[in-house]
Amino acid sequence: MSEVPPPQVTTTLVWEWPLRLWHWLFALTIGGSLYTGLSGDIDLLTWHMRFGYCILGLLIFRLLWAIWGGRHARFSSYATSPGRILAYFRGETATGAHTPPVSALILSLWLLVAMQVLAGLFASYEIFTEGPLARHASDEVVDFMTSAHHRVFWLIIAAILVHLSAHAVYGWRRDPTPLSMFTGRKTVAVQPTEQRWTAALLTAVVAAALVWSGLELV
Repeated sequence: MSEVPPPQVTTTLVWEWPLRLWHWLFALTIGGSLYTGLSGDIDLLTWHMRFGYCILGLLIFRLLWAIWGGRHARFSSYATSPGRILAYFRGETATGAHTPPVSALILSLWLLVAMQVLAGLFASYEIFTEGPLARHASDEVVDFMTSAHHRVFWLIIAAILVHLSAHAVYGWRRDPTPLSMFTGRKTVAVQPTEQRWTAALLTAVVAAALVWSGLELV
């Protein structure tokens, strides 16, 4: 009696190369920003600000890419709600490119990083350095933004730890999901995405130009 072959697992391209490249640049710049900001080395504050400007550019790119980027990179693909999250954990919803809790975590992380960058633009380290917008704001605003900049990063670290913990659970269950940002592929029944390199290049140029022109104006 012949053996029945195991069912083949099909994977779908859900993360295009521009999005994967953005993901790793975002992770590296956040890591660099946290290191230079928490090291206590005053000489690294210049690099801390440079990382901040890079993160701002990456956030602008991601905002634009969520409008006209790959199929699963758009805002519509991140629709979530408390009800959908509960339904997912009850096993009542099908898994798409993003699960409801992952969508909530990603959107929260983007928002927290945006808040941290905005606060950093107004923050002041007194005689050492200050954000480019600090001199245009009142002392009260600068004090508030500086205080926020010294606190929001803890929430960012917490969100990153939740993200990494989820991947550790996936790895423990031998789920290939953590590899998706390397391969771009997931075992989900969705339409494949598109690469769209030209659109990504133009979006990157627009994001860089907006950051550069904004810094020149202030």
